Amino acid sequence: MSETSNGGVAVEAAPETRKIGVVGVKTRFGARPVHHDYAGLRLRVGTKVMVKSKGEDEEFGEVSENPRIMDARYYPDSLPKVVRIATEDDEKKVARSEANEKSAYDFCRMKISELKLPMRLIEVRYIHSNKKATFYFSSDGRVDFRKLVRVLAERLSVRVEMRQIGVRDEAGMKGGCGDCGRTYCCSSFLKSFDPISVRMAKDQNLSLNPVKLSGGCGRLKCCLRFEHSHYVSVKKKLPACKKKVGGCDCGATVVRQDLLKEEVTLALETGDFMTVGAEDLMRLPTGQFSLKTGVENNAPQETALKGNGPKR
Repeated sequence: MSETSNGGVAVEAAPETRKIGVVGVKTRFGARPVHHDYAGLRLRVGTKVMVKSKGEDEEFGEVSENPRIMDARYYPDSLPKVVRIATEDDEKKVARSEANEKSAYDFCRMKISELKLPMRLIEVRYIHSNKKATFYFSSDGRVDFRKLVRVLAERLSVRVEMRQIGVRDEAGMKGGCGDCGRTYCCSSFLKSFDPISVRMAKDQNLSLNPVKLSGGCGRLKCCLRFEHSHYVSVKKKLPACKKKVGGCDCGATVVRQDLLKEEVTLALETGDFMTVGAEDLMRLPTGQFSLKTGVENNAPQETALKGNGPKR
């Protein structure tokens, strides 16, 4: 603020929020679109572009989300940039890279077998300039691959990098279809692998069968982690199994929780069953639950109840 000549107070205008042009680009090896600064280029979905991150080689990609203007405050870190629209020569380089990757993969597998190295080759990736190749492999322990690197560099005439990855990274790299019928989470939208425990399955009332809880990589399913917070919040709204619920004309005990529908099934002393949603329950200061006023047993159930929640 500042004082004017006539004694009033002038309020300084807040500076305008800086705007940046953002576009989603899916690169050749990217499992999901990444936001890039498109620097005023005329782009649309399907446009082939060349992008570059800080200190990295140019990479081929395709626009998968329409460009839009966003407040820079939403992107505190500098975004990778779209350098230019890809040319015919760039597309020819990509085709050459893919051919080189296939031949390098076959040659490397043969040499691994000849050298009897305890490793399994997963994928080979060439950078756009075809001057460097990265070989991704998995192994139970450390591997002395120095001789293999020398053979590969001599045969392929490129800079060779060997990178050991875990089974989760392997599943995300190769992709696949999960039990749910959808693409693996790790190869579609997950950005990192957070710790997952069996406790998360218990909180979701799932069967503790290792086969059903394991994903394509053989480890616990990633969805157990990112769905966990929702199930925990729903559980707070519902009484646990074997707990008594007040507000009925007769005694009522919880015999089943359905966390997806956010409801519980009560066994009444009369022998009937009734299903109650979370919106019809209230938590008392003592921590116990009671039916809200006006909730009646309008739909008694006489069928035997099995299980205690959703099955996967």
